[in-house]
Amino acid sequence: MSRYTGPIKLVIMDIGGTVCDGFQDLRHLYPNDDGLPVKGPVIVFEQIFQDLGMDVDWATIRRPMGKFKKEHLRDILLIDEVGEHFRDTQGRDWAESDVDEMFERFRPTMREVAVTDDLIRPFDGVKECVDRLHEGGILVGCDTGYPQEACDAIYSTLSEKFGITFDVTADTENVKGRPTPFLVYDCMDKANVYPPAAVVKVDDITAGMQEGRNSGAWTVGIYATGAHRYETLLQSGPDFLVPSVRYVPDIVYGQIQPRLMRGEMPGETCA
Repeated sequence: MSRYTGPIKLVIMDIGGTVCDGFQDLRHLYPNDDGLPVKGPVIVFEQIFQDLGMDVDWATIRRPMGKFKKEHLRDILLIDEVGEHFRDTQGRDWAESDVDEMFERFRPTMREVAVTDDLIRPFDGVKECVDRLHEGGILVGCDTGYPQEACDAIYSTLSEKFGITFDVTADTENVKGRPTPFLVYDCMDKANVYPPAAVVKVDDITAGMQEGRNSGAWTVGIYATGAHRYETLLQSGPDFLVPSVRYVPDIVYGQIQPRLMRGEMPGETCA
């Protein structure tokens, strides 16, 4: 099979830690805030556990970060100490029905929390990045681990309030999430873009880098605004690492496109 040497056609971004919801101190609103990025789901999960009389710290809640949030919730409950805490407070072991009930509570609350002013404000350079990609004829997509209600609220707020619009978005409810490649493929299908070498996946966590690599797309790790830092992202083997989304167009136009024209493929020259 001949190697693809054409243009980049689609760049797919994560939301939390990549586009918005970064480092800041919100202890005046959330006393247990750890100052780290991607606070939205942690805030909501903590409240759900507190309503059950459970004290689950932010570090524990963050451990399955990157997955679809129902899977994320289930993985928290699968942590031995959390399962034991549930048993102590509820008088029984947790069941799948508890995951269903807790996730149904998560949905509307996450929709509200995700678009609060502190969390929805985009990082500097995000709009300029999207505009530069669009100016070059490149579509911009988004995939995330958030449920549909939160996604709808985030996408509409970013568009209406900040002028940041995605051309395609992945179906997080019905498509297997990170680290599988299927959210990337969902965006590719909706954009009618192929092959994977014409696609760039941008994310701030290792699961996002694994998603991109598993799909055959180029991968760009964001190490200064999101949940995983430089050394952690480096271990996941991204093609490139940059501090923020601001630098993505430079990587696409100045690094990835010339490599494609020379016949290089994703994964052949990692960061």
